[in-house]
Amino acid sequence: MELNGSELNAVELNGASAGGSVPETITIEPVVSVIWSVRLLLNGADVSDLLTGQVRIEREEGARALADFSLLLGEGPVNPGSYIGQSVELYYRDLRDGEWTETLRFRGQVIRPDFDLQTTVLACECSDRLQEVVEALEVAAVDVLVGGLWSADVFEPVEGRSRWDYALERMSGQAATLQRSVEGALQVTPWAAGAAAFIIPPGSVLDGTLGWMPVELNDRINVVEIAADYRFIRLRERHQDFLWEHPAVEGLTIIDGFCLTWGREDNTETPDINMVEDASSGAGYQAILGTANWERVPPTDSGALCDPPFGWTNHYPDLLLRATWTSAMRWSQRVTEQYTLRVEALSSVAQAGEVISRDRLAMETESDREAEFESAEFTEHEADAIEDALGDWVVDLREDSRRVEAFTCRLQMAHVEILGAHRGNRLPFQLPTSDTLGFRLEHTLQVQDEILGRAVQCRAKVFNLTDEWDLDSGSALTTIQLAVSQGGGAVTDPLTLPAIPASTPAGDPPSLIILPTQLGARNSSPLYDDVLDGFAGNYTVNDLDINPSLEEFPRRFDLTAPEIPEDHRDEYAVTQAKTYQLAIPNDLLEL
Repeated sequence: MELNGSELNAVELNGASAGGSVPETITIEPVVSVIWSVRLLLNGADVSDLLTGQVRIEREEGARALADFSLLLGEGPVNPGSYIGQSVELYYRDLRDGEWTETLRFRGQVIRPDFDLQTTVLACECSDRLQEVVEALEVAAVDVLVGGLWSADVFEPVEGRSRWDYALERMSGQAATLQRSVEGALQVTPWAAGAAAFIIPPGSVLDGTLGWMPVELNDRINVVEIAADYRFIRLRERHQDFLWEHPAVEGLTIIDGFCLTWGREDNTETPDINMVEDASSGAGYQAILGTANWERVPPTDSGALCDPPFGWTNHYPDLLLRATWTSAMRWSQRVTEQYTLRVEALSSVAQAGEVISRDRLAMETESDREAEFESAEFTEHEADAIEDALGDWVVDLREDSRRVEAFTCRLQMAHVEILGAHRGNRLPFQLPTSDTLGFRLEHTLQVQDEILGRAVQCRAKVFNLTDEWDLDSGSALTTIQLAVSQGGGAVTDPLTLPAIPASTPAGDPPSLIILPTQLGARNSSPLYDDVLDGFAGNYTVNDLDINPSLEEFPRRFDLTAPEIPEDHRDEYAVTQAKTYQLAIPNDLLEL
């Protein structure tokens, strides 16, 4: 894709402009005197002869380029509104070796024509309309142009929002700026100073114009702390093993216990499978797993297997003498991982103390699977479940790629925030415009001078270029501002996220619950315990004929689920922290 004849992101960063190749380092030769002029094209027509007063052009990192000029229109009717949107090209022309050369210094459009009826002067404010050009791009084109990392958890969803804001969000994690070249191509240029494209030797800078504007300490952020929370759903399935067996079969096989007890007419009531299932459900369990082992009362005619044999008829095939089963209950739990991520420039902190910026990031994973999990019928754990230290089978509904993207995005922004704060120093100076014709925002310059007998030099990235041409006085000067990074340090840690913190609460796996039996209607029977879990029933061959006052127990089967600790069910929070060191570039600076 091309914009204004230049492919998106095709410009080599900190090197080539949209209109030329990477320059070799050039030492400028200061002009002694110069003959210069301006050429102005409006909608392609040369109106240079109408220029009056001053022409001012300003280009700055990450901002729209601006130009101001005035036209003396003279007699005749004027419609100022007709100038809005007219294309503008401003060229600086100077006479060298008897020939005129011209250099494009601005290309854009008139955005505000202000007409003075008393003087017939039309003052035009112009812009390269950087924001509007980006705003017209599709989202995919912005992605290609800007690059960078972006997360909907850090920023608002892009749909229906400003493309310019979206581009700035993508830029916020890059130590670079987005602007248009002089020719109009969109370009991303890094902050880091590189090899000097131009060297400005001593004696070139106009006297008294070299200055130093340091960033204030309060603005020199050297620590960024991010409180980043990630909240997700944990599907938890708890298993509880149970054992119940009739006293007649304790330590025996079913048939042996049956023969010894029923053969001696010690017959009793027994529970059935349905009673166990009802008891499990009543205790809060949603299922009995398919691994249940139901050992039933022997079927009809099984008495023939005993010694001595006896007659036996069983009309109820689900009566039990022994059972082992696992009851299961399910619930969902919220787990919040609370990360403290700290980025610090240690050398800056050591020099002047901490200047802290804080931010918070919170994200949460939701899933329809939660409701499906809790309401589903099941006989085994989920296929993707993992057994944890509590013996539970858990599924964490995580979106780790989303978490990593969001946290990394915010960490990159922290890097850029600190780097940007430490390049807030400005070194301004002025040169005749004729000495600056090759300078661009993407360039690194090295300026040298001598003040009061002391050598001064600085090598840093161009931040601002402002041309001011006075057609009345003949002055044509350009003010350059360099963004000078100062901070130091030797270590920059990779932005690797800390390990996911362990988030299993304390506790032990459930132990086997053995359910008791109490039988009534015999003189040897205990007192009935109405809160005792397990099976309660009566001897069917009983002593009621000789002692009618004996208590008959209700036939029932009960069990109780162990209490679930709060931190196994309620929201559970865990913490993790990591600190990242960041080295700040030290641009060459000798004042």
